[in-house]
Amino acid sequence: MSPQPTAPHTPYFDPALDVWVLSRYADVLAAFRDPRLRTVSISGKDQMDVRDDSGRLAARVAMQESLSHPKVAEWQNHFEAVVAGVLAGLATNRPVDLLRDFAQPCCLALAARITGVESSGIARLGALSAAAFGGTGAAEGSETQIRAVEATAELNRYFATAAFRMGEPTFVGTAQTMARLLANGWLALLCHPVERQRLRAQPQLMPTAVEELLRYAGIVPTLYRRAYEPLEIGDASIAEGQRVHLKIASANRDPEQFPEPDRLDVGRHAVNHLALGIGRNSCVGNLVIRMASSVATGALVRTFPQAQIAGEVDWRTTSSFCWPASLPTLLGPRSAG
Repeated sequence: MSPQPTAPHTPYFDPALDVWVLSRYADVLAAFRDPRLRTVSISGKDQMDVRDDSGRLAARVAMQESLSHPKVAEWQNHFEAVVAGVLAGLATNRPVDLLRDFAQPCCLALAARITGVESSGIARLGALSAAAFGGTGAAEGSETQIRAVEATAELNRYFATAAFRMGEPTFVGTAQTMARLLANGWLALLCHPVERQRLRAQPQLMPTAVEELLRYAGIVPTLYRRAYEPLEIGDASIAEGQRVHLKIASANRDPEQFPEPDRLDVGRHAVNHLALGIGRNSCVGNLVIRMASSVATGALVRTFPQAQIAGEVDWRTTSSFCWPASLPTLLGPRSAG
């Protein structure tokens, strides 16, 4: 399974990092809702200011309209066909990597569909998005980080004249980040065969299963904020200018909010989890994520009821994400029903 998040606890100040740490559900939720806390990178750089300068913050409303319910419903039919086609081509007599061989090609096709990329350009933009994501957590000045910067710049040039707003982050987020989020959830199901079989027997549980997988196996362990006015959250008295770490994974395992939080329960009504943010801080692509998770997970569970882990899972953890670098799986025979 994935590295276990630390147990939620009362807020405390970490003098070594010079940050306040919030990990209880109620405290993290309050931080999300407080406009005096603004998004920053782990280093403290004000990301909201960056987005203001580049126009991305102003594009958020247009982005939400571009990823609205009607659009997502339209993309779903295409995505279902993609998922079915990719699953049909997977080997059943040897281990396959569900991240590389299933999640990534499906998510790349969806990214192209959403952003209007022509089929002739999908492979090149897919490689660029992989390089851009590969810089996540890479050392400053490293070859990987330099390549990521170059790839991001090239993607931005490509999408500069595109009709779709925020094309670069949308393409990378859908093709790369979402693929790893799906893999996190599938690993959780593979490690809990009883819950997987329960979901297969009761497909009407898919909406709650999606939310539970996001809560239990989210990809973002921590988010970062800076206080622009003094404020108090729980036992924390946060001064203006101080940084705050929001432990999302820990908050989503808070027993005060989610009874038996370390138990995967596909029937749990976990719609109030924080894996995709909340309110003004919610993920713009949350409808796409939920649709893709429902379609791909449902197809995987239906098609390969005997799937099982077929090797060691190697984890990648950065300041932003935590995901399996690969997901070796022996799928077993295809279901006839």
